[in-house]
Amino acid sequence: MQGTRTTCSALLFLMATAVAHAQARPSEGALNNEVGLVIGATETPSVGLQRGDSVHLNSAFTLGAEYDRRIVGRRIALYAGVDFLATPFDVKVSFPRPDISPQYAYVFITPHVRVKFHPDAAVQPWLEFGGGYANFAPSQPRASAVRVTGDGVTGTYEFGGGIDTKPLIHPENIPLVRNIPIIKSIPVGARFEARDFYSGQPHYGVATSSSSQNNVVLTGGLLLRF
Repeated sequence: MQGTRTTCSALLFLMATAVAHAQARPSEGALNNEVGLVIGATETPSVGLQRGDSVHLNSAFTLGAEYDRRIVGRRIALYAGVDFLATPFDVKVSFPRPDISPQYAYVFITPHVRVKFHPDAAVQPWLEFGGGYANFAPSQPRASAVRVTGDGVTGTYEFGGGIDTKPLIHPENIPLVRNIPIIKSIPVGARFEARDFYSGQPHYGVATSSSSQNNVVLTGGLLLRF
């Protein structure tokens, strides 16, 4: 917990410093809105149990959507936005015991701030920090009188970083879509990111040694600008 607080404090300091040194507001003609459509995996460290053993969790397929708007800055820019993240096929427990929930689904919705360095360059590194809503939906253990289904509404902190690219695809150059007014004006780049959603836990059906867990998400995909 102390390490997480230290990391969050460092990210907040970096973002505050970036805002203080932002050179100017973005111009009216700039592409100040971004939508990321990403795909990847969630890695969750083992969860310790009070009785001494652990719950080991498999990698989970993950889908996400992100919206950001540039608020201020050119060489160092501040964005505000929101993330949506979910796992459509559940996070599964590796060889679950009968009294442990075998899997759970989750949804994260997290407003955030993002500091991007050189947002108009070919490669654009960034840092992000936020927090919001987490909802876990665990499955019922096979042999337990404890009801766990639907138990898991909690909060989450989000922090991480990534790299965006300049637009790689310009729809106005593609014959099939260049005559569609909305699509032709939205250039498409790429986004690669690593984030940690530090949240409460789903109800595993047995007592755990902690009330929180790390949900490490590695994703990549398309970045649309308009």
